[in-house]
Amino acid sequence: MKLWMDVMRDLESVMANHEVVFDAWAEGGVVGVVLGPLVFGTNKLSQGARTLRVTESPTVTYDPNPEVYRRLGVEAPPAPERKLPEQRALFEKTLQSAADHGFAVSLMYADSGAGPGGKGHYLIDDHALRARAARMIDTVEHYPMAQGAVMDGPEWGYEIAAHHMNHRSYIFHDLPESGAPVCAALGYDYKALVAAKDRLFDRLHKLDARQVRLHRGGGLLGAFHMLGADPDLLTWMKFRSASMTSYLRRLRQTIDAHASRPIKLSIGPRSAAFAPLTGMEMGALGGFMDYLHPKHYFFHRGFDGFVGTVYRWVETLCAWNPGLSDADALGVVEALFGIELPGVEQRVDFESALSPEFFKEVVTQETRRALAAVDDPTRLVPWLDTGRFPHDGDPMSARDLRMLLEAAGSAGLERFLYHHQGNLTPGEWVVMSQVCGREWNPRSSPYHPADELIL
Repeated sequence: MKLWMDVMRDLESVMANHEVVFDAWAEGGVVGVVLGPLVFGTNKLSQGARTLRVTESPTVTYDPNPEVYRRLGVEAPPAPERKLPEQRALFEKTLQSAADHGFAVSLMYADSGAGPGGKGHYLIDDHALRARAARMIDTVEHYPMAQGAVMDGPEWGYEIAAHHMNHRSYIFHDLPESGAPVCAALGYDYKALVAAKDRLFDRLHKLDARQVRLHRGGGLLGAFHMLGADPDLLTWMKFRSASMTSYLRRLRQTIDAHASRPIKLSIGPRSAAFAPLTGMEMGALGGFMDYLHPKHYFFHRGFDGFVGTVYRWVETLCAWNPGLSDADALGVVEALFGIELPGVEQRVDFESALSPEFFKEVVTQETRRALAAVDDPTRLVPWLDTGRFPHDGDPMSARDLRMLLEAAGSAGLERFLYHHQGNLTPGEWVVMSQVCGREWNPRSSPYHPADELIL
């Protein structure tokens, strides 16, 4: 197994000592790096046990090339006022060193700072799509050492908890009136989908324990009847997938048609169990994306974590349905997503959900599902986040990391993408370097993981 390393936000921390860092990473089994967003200027702000990276007057690392935007018929974004030539030169030297080390170099958020798009919904507005594609092309073409661009979304929502109501991940805000033209363009009845969404919201507030126990193990048909046998509900799910797949395919085609050289395009959906709900049909995406980066985030609490997401669904369903037990609510989630958490029956059990059986069963299943979406296992490079504070979630130890890698490796995984080097702990690096390359020796190596707990 080999790994890619994510350099997120704080570019300077790697730039300042990049030769030592890259030498150690190469020795430890790193074969790719992902860098971005591409801005300079970060400061530390201590907040309790954590360190937040906050950006003051962020400065983009390059000036836009107007010719690229003319090529796509869109307006170029303005150049940054501060040029910071020394930082730019050092960043380019850092990228070149990464390429010289044999790393595959990809740029995260390559579309950040795109020029003005159209006035329509981004999923169907051609001008908005070309503005995004132009920025991605411009970014990657500016840095010849880079092979591609990594996207984190877009996606439809997947959370039902109340505290997500003002967040993009809240599922019941997915069909605002601005989405009506998207439905029409793809041949869907907008009002019917909204009505199905509203009926699902109502149904999830009126779940009957007897019906849950009857249908929870009944596969697709059981879950279908558990949720009221509503055909428009499945149509809504189909729309979510069709809209995202269509948009991402058109974006891919636009980039291919206008870039001066091939650009490898990657996207990071949720884990295989939750990806369909977000509209990320990984089987389809595997046909035209170069790499898939499903989120192998298994921590509790925080955001985007597997255990935490299941917990929030169970907690919310119990709050909406006082007659449901924790086990009943968990049965609803298991029926919807095809998952089982070994040893978990009550909410308190989530605190110890990351058992050896969890990694053997759940991680294995999620890995095998994701691998089925690609024709070459090296094209599947899941995001992986553990350590002291993964995505605001509960800690996952180096032991957890080892069990995760062993289970995923046994299932056929050959690559993963660690998120991110600013949070990398010594214990994690010992495990990863041992599994993927030569084990790191902290007493003799000039490199030491940042371990700064950066958001």
